[in-house]
Amino acid sequence: MALYRRTFIGRLAAALGIPGVGASLGLPQATPAPRVTEPGQAPNGQLQKRLGSRGFIRPGTISIIEQGFDLIVVGGGISGTCAAISAARNGVKVALVHERSMLGGNSSSEVRLFPEDTLVFSPWIKESGILEEIVAEERVRNWEPYLESLMNCHWDLVLYEWAIREKNLTLFLNTTMREIEMRDPEHILAVHAVQLGTEKGVVLRAPLFIDTTGDGVLGYRAGAAFHWGQEGRDEYGETLAPEKPTDEVMGNTLFFRARDTGKPIEFRRPAWTAEFPTEADLTERDHGFIEGGYWWIEVGYPLHPIKDNEEIRHEALRQLLGVWDHIKNRCSDTRIRAAAANYALEFVGFWPYKRASRRILGDSVLQEHDVRSPQGHPDDIAYGGWGIDRHVPGGIHRRDIAPYPDPGLTEYFQSLSTIPYGIPLQCCYSRDIRNLFTAGRPISASYIAYASSRVLTTGSVVGQGVGAAAALCKKYRCEPREVARKHAAELQQLLLRQDAFIPGVENQDSRDLAKQAEVSASGDCPLVFPDSQTFHPLRFPLAQIFPVSTESIEAVELLLKSDLPTPVQLRLGLRKAGHVWDFRGTDDIATATATVPANHQGFIRFDLNAKAEPGTLYYVHLRDQEGVSWAEFTDSPEAASLVPVATSPADQPNHGDRWRPATNGKCFSMRVTPTQRPYGPKNVVVGTSRPDRWSNVFVADPEGGFPAWLELRWPEPITSRYVQITFDTDVNRRVERPLFRCPDCVKRYDIALATDGGWKVVAEEGDHYNRWRSHTFDPVHSDRLRIQVHETNGGKSARIYEVRVYEHPPEPVA
Repeated sequence: MALYRRTFIGRLAAALGIPGVGASLGLPQATPAPRVTEPGQAPNGQLQKRLGSRGFIRPGTISIIEQGFDLIVVGGGISGTCAAISAARNGVKVALVHERSMLGGNSSSEVRLFPEDTLVFSPWIKESGILEEIVAEERVRNWEPYLESLMNCHWDLVLYEWAIREKNLTLFLNTTMREIEMRDPEHILAVHAVQLGTEKGVVLRAPLFIDTTGDGVLGYRAGAAFHWGQEGRDEYGETLAPEKPTDEVMGNTLFFRARDTGKPIEFRRPAWTAEFPTEADLTERDHGFIEGGYWWIEVGYPLHPIKDNEEIRHEALRQLLGVWDHIKNRCSDTRIRAAAANYALEFVGFWPYKRASRRILGDSVLQEHDVRSPQGHPDDIAYGGWGIDRHVPGGIHRRDIAPYPDPGLTEYFQSLSTIPYGIPLQCCYSRDIRNLFTAGRPISASYIAYASSRVLTTGSVVGQGVGAAAALCKKYRCEPREVARKHAAELQQLLLRQDAFIPGVENQDSRDLAKQAEVSASGDCPLVFPDSQTFHPLRFPLAQIFPVSTESIEAVELLLKSDLPTPVQLRLGLRKAGHVWDFRGTDDIATATATVPANHQGFIRFDLNAKAEPGTLYYVHLRDQEGVSWAEFTDSPEAASLVPVATSPADQPNHGDRWRPATNGKCFSMRVTPTQRPYGPKNVVVGTSRPDRWSNVFVADPEGGFPAWLELRWPEPITSRYVQITFDTDVNRRVERPLFRCPDCVKRYDIALATDGGWKVVAEEGDHYNRWRSHTFDPVHSDRLRIQVHETNGGKSARIYEVRVYEHPPEPVA
């Protein structure tokens, strides 16, 4: 017997005699045209219909839309938007249901939390795929910086454009899901919603659903098991968990935006707002950035982030205006007060940015050990890399406690850091509602792991993963659990082809003809570390990962500075690195000592004479030494990168067992003998498109100028009609600049195939700035394909991560 969870719309539809409500929808089928019951269609003379004890409703006043889809995504934040786009691109008919007027959720201009990439914690880990497409386009168009509280309409517009251009995706904006209808206790049948502004009710059916509501609303109303609050330490054996379970969770935040008006603007604090007379009242909360609001204007426990949302909004407004009054009128730092004199509020948020949520339990639960010491899972579909970022329960009301600091800070890094980790599909569906995926905050995780996985950018790549998984559900007419158990490898290969990244997973696509080709180029770049006049003190041990292409490492030279009045001897160790974030080695392959003269600044040679494995990452490390520093280079935020790909500097805070990578485009200055050449043309077919376990990128010789070319040659002619290329938009760069194009990205190029008459150009581009691009052309039978780069967006070298070649364009999966 079917179990129905009916909404007002469902009851109304039944009362008005609309057929079909509650009918079962089988596994994937063609999408029928929407059925609409318009006002005025009620039977003649029937003025009102009794609805039991609820009184009377006048018929003919509400239109009911009934429509079937292959997949319904509820929640249009960036996780839901990426999930819907991913599924639509793979042949799934998708409805994206979102209760607000614009997409983006917390990242939209209504809330203004910017999707901060995980580069703040690890290098070379910026999220790619659909999110990278959106961010790259938004930066090209937007005249505002990409910062918290500064998000504006251009972000909304790009998200909207990316959604509406998918022919398989139907948007239902301003559409609030009220309740759901169940086919049986384990399967959702339909969502029932009301669309604001149109006076329409919406009944949407599908065999598959994705909960990207942030609060896990869809799963909750379906009866899915979920976690709330913090589990006790014994639940998952987590060292960071409290000893006993607690319902104390992170709070909600409102942002503001201020503008320099060019003249003094008075601000009078409304009587109903909070008051912060002194700096001590803000408890070390930094407020020097006047243009935008702060994450720490956070209100929560003991208020419930969901049930008390309205009370939290009001209280957060009180706190926000009190903070602004402090900046304008009471701040003891006269520089801040003087700078704020001409500023006026332009925007104040009225929809709080939520952090805490229900976590829908899946077949697996992401835990502390998964994010702290990752080993990988066979069904990984995405990754995370944010630190374990817990906030003080109670937020700004706990003025006796400073905000929990960034997990990357020295005092907390050893206990709160993560290493980029895989997120398995088994954490991304409900264990008991069998046709429900999850993405974003509601994925299956302990509170400790959730403190890392909850961030927007991680949600977006999980969204892309489950969207593709939904396509395999349609292809195999199965449920999410079966995809995780039987089709995970196929799902991973599909995601890699679409520019997703999964730690440890490489291209195994047998249809990719590029893997059979020999690759050559006009010239490649050697490994060169730039010199610097900025020095990092050896207050803690320091290390530097670098790629090695030779069978030996004879010596390294480090650019060191000593302020000591006497010579000092340093010991350097060499270790192998499993990947570019991996400083977990404990055994030195080789060691060397060298003497740094008194008051010296220059290169010091360490003779290692060590054997090496070509195509591998290694790192050198120094112990701490008072009075000695190592030169540290930092890329310019606007210029092309000079930091070598697949290099990672790190320190070891408080002499713990975990190394902290330096992020935002940094490296230590050094030289390696013999010269390493890790950026050769063969990298474009090794099977991965970012520097994880090797450099994996072709970098043309900057001395060769343009055009630079890359050529694939096959033993016998092949027929091709589809090429996709992954360029370099610098996954080690934090993009904040307005109107920005990555200088390292190829701008102007063409693709040609050798024929009897010479080279036949089959595709060309003159104004490119995206990481991933595909080209379809008429079939050509040839044994050589050449990509010729004529110009970048500012860099001196052409850079390409991956080239794939196919006989046929990939068809939709579903």
